[in-house]
Amino acid sequence: MSSSFYVWDAKQHHPDVEINDLEQAEYYATHPQNIGYSENLEQCLRAIIKIVTDPELSENFDQDIIDFFDNAEGYIVPTQENVLDIDRYFFEKSQYLYKIVVEAIMKYDVVGFDAGAYIFFSKDKIFPKQTSIQRWLDTVQPITKDQLSQFKALPANKNKLVDFSDKWLVQHENILGFFEIEKKNQYNNKFGFHRDFDKSIYERILIVTASNLSKYELGFSKVSLSSYIQYSENKAFWIRREHFIKGFTLQYIPELHGVEGKPLAITHPKQLESIFKQIYDFLIYDAEQHKDLETLNQWLNHGDEKYYITGGSVFNRLAFAKYLNDPLYDELVQEALPFILKDEYYKDMAVEGVYEEVERRYNDVIS
Repeated sequence: MSSSFYVWDAKQHHPDVEINDLEQAEYYATHPQNIGYSENLEQCLRAIIKIVTDPELSENFDQDIIDFFDNAEGYIVPTQENVLDIDRYFFEKSQYLYKIVVEAIMKYDVVGFDAGAYIFFSKDKIFPKQTSIQRWLDTVQPITKDQLSQFKALPANKNKLVDFSDKWLVQHENILGFFEIEKKNQYNNKFGFHRDFDKSIYERILIVTASNLSKYELGFSKVSLSSYIQYSENKAFWIRREHFIKGFTLQYIPELHGVEGKPLAITHPKQLESIFKQIYDFLIYDAEQHKDLETLNQWLNHGDEKYYITGGSVFNRLAFAKYLNDPLYDELVQEALPFILKDEYYKDMAVEGVYEEVERRYNDVIS
């Protein structure tokens, strides 16, 4: 079965045949003629292009959709096949695109066939399930940039959810201090949203979307933060911390929030707003802990934040403690195993191995 949505002018393509069943619709959709678009089909396509390329409505469409329709004027040539073929994958990414295509079909008196869902559309009828489809289309409304920035609407899809979190960081860059820049260090994650605290301390943030939800559900799984302590021009100590979102709660105080959890699907703008309010508050607190090396070490190695550092990242925080000549370094190593063993990869690790791995990572930075 084809995965396209086809649009054509029935009066041009098969003027003597009225489509009354889905088999007919599929046949004419997949047997175009090289006679170009009719005037009605041209007007239909241009109406869709106008909406998709409107900057005020860009939150409803990802770049692939915008690029496709931005170039679609080129299809209007005399030798073009007289059936417009739209990849159905676009509609999975934007329900609003589906709505405007169907509305344009009806307005300009052309017809459409959704081969993936097996639905026929025309000015006078939709089959099968006309009532339920019309009811669903009535519920689909466009999203504006202002609605998103004010938490009055949800992003259109998961890709737009990622865009939303990036734009949120940009929107609050004057207070939170994150800028999309490249840093010099020995790791592969040099480019991203970073903020500087002084000449030797900076931080990187990733707001990660949920992978445990369905492809149509929206959610964030965690806020991943990395603290960097620059040792030389191209080398730094790197401590990654993972703050999971349990339900709609960002976990950053162990006794209050816990340490591990899974998100729920975001179904209302207030839930999204709550999550980002918590992220904002935490990032303000987080910044205070980065004011100098001693404060940062106290937080990462002796405070609550160590509960959000697990697996291989524990060796890095211990290397940082060693770098500062932390007087409780040996005690920190002795208590580190439970945090390390949360990663199955280190299941056979013993205390002696912790000392060795910390030493190796420490030397990798200072050498």
